[in-house]
Amino acid sequence: MHRIKYIFIVLFILSGTGLYAQVDNPTGGIAIPKSKTPIAPTAPAKAEAPSKVAQPKKTFMSYDLGGKGLSMEKKNDFVSRGAEFEDKANASVRSKGESNVAFRGHQFFGELTTKSQYLNVLASDYGFQDGDRIKVLINDRVVIEEFTLTNNSKALQLMLSPGFNKIDFEAMNQGTSGPNTAEFAIYDDKEKLLMSNQWNLATGFKASVMVIKE
Repeated sequence: MHRIKYIFIVLFILSGTGLYAQVDNPTGGIAIPKSKTPIAPTAPAKAEAPSKVAQPKKTFMSYDLGGKGLSMEKKNDFVSRGAEFEDKANASVRSKGESNVAFRGHQFFGELTTKSQYLNVLASDYGFQDGDRIKVLINDRVVIEEFTLTNNSKALQLMLSPGFNKIDFEAMNQGTSGPNTAEFAIYDDKEKLLMSNQWNLATGFKASVMVIKE
């Protein structure tokens, strides 16, 4: 009798244990309890900041002609050298005859005698070509109303009357660089050179030649 009770108790315990296992894990697998220790998140790798690039200094390079090589100075050497070149160029032009002070008076280049029927006059602006203009008169009569002087010689043909022929080259203006300047040469009708000279006139003044035709 006691043995039957014992067997019954054992079966009851076994059946209860199996029922508990089925309820706790209906799929029949083994339940693995969750770990109570949280997993620390992995910190993202820090991106390294790029190294600072040194900004170039705002300087102008100029070349020192004194033999010291390159100098890094905050100046524009080309401006000063350009002005120096311009001064030398102007001085070169002035050295050929141009003056900053116009002759405020007439210029007379003398007399010449010829048997020629006409004269050829070659005239040019020997200074800076700046728009110098003249008019030509013979015995106070205008024969050429306007003639513009350039650096290239241009010809004027002047007819002569028997006797005295007073030829005037009158400055109509002064160009942008100063007085009215010209270089001229006078040839007869056989292309023989009779005279050559230069004038430097203020506006309204004359360069004159007296030609006597035989």
